Amino acid sequence: MAERVASPLARSADREGLAEPGDAAQVRVRVHCSYHKCLTVYFRRVVGTLLNRLLPLRGGHRHFNSDLEAFRREHRRFRVSSINNRALDPDELAGADHDGAAVRITRFVRDPRDLVVSGYFYHRRGAEPWTRIEDPTPADWEFANGVVPEGLRRRGGSFAAYLQQSSLEEGLLAELEFRREHFRSMASWPERDPRVRLWRYEEILGDEARVFGELLTFLGLGPIERRLGVWLARRHAMGRAGGRRAERDGHVRDPSPQQWKRHFTPRVHAAFLDEHRAVLEQLGYPVD
Repeated sequence: MAERVASPLARSADREGLAEPGDAAQVRVRVHCSYHKCLTVYFRRVVGTLLNRLLPLRGGHRHFNSDLEAFRREHRRFRVSSINNRALDPDELAGADHDGAAVRITRFVRDPRDLVVSGYFYHRRGAEPWTRIEDPTPADWEFANGVVPEGLRRRGGSFAAYLQQSSLEEGLLAELEFRREHFRSMASWPERDPRVRLWRYEEILGDEARVFGELLTFLGLGPIERRLGVWLARRHAMGRAGGRRAERDGHVRDPSPQQWKRHFTPRVHAAFLDEHRAVLEQLGYPVD
């Protein structure tokens, strides 16, 4: 295979130095954690483009979906890695380094009730191949850390077909069941750890450039990486030409917050609160 040649821009950036500022120079593990339907495609369009195309110098970026085993084996090969729907232990990531400064983790979270709504409409149309698997088993969905809903196990067929054939209420309950481990992972993170920084979806929208400036600085990326990353964040922001591409290709249906208030029935909200009320309180989202 031919050796990849860095672009003139990448070579220039290397000469100018991608050295991390201050104590961030010690950072050796950089991980971004989010949840399905919480800006995961947007993050890859910014950081993946930055590290795999514009500046392919130091290992690049890889997204592991929810494959925890592959992540544990391989994440140190990459300058920045990302994983969805999992809780990580910063001490475990530090490994043999035994150095808290060696690990930086960024997190995006979203009101989990909006994740249920967004996921329901996305999965209902069979947007991804796994939603069209007939009679899925837990092994089929392990990569997404998803739970096969009880109603789907009884009826059979695919997840997409099940949602299409069910009422809105039953479909939202099925999506809530599918998300169970995602929301449990939300509650499993340490509440205060200087190695972990969290941004809420609702504060990111409309302020993407600022957030990515903070995020890339926290991860200890160099000045050229940060400037290009902020430019990419602005370029792909929702409402701009790059961001509208996500809407045109169907990945984004409606990015607005508090969709759950329009779609949750009292039964769905009661079921959510019965199992996941603590997550709302932990993340600072109002119950009502």
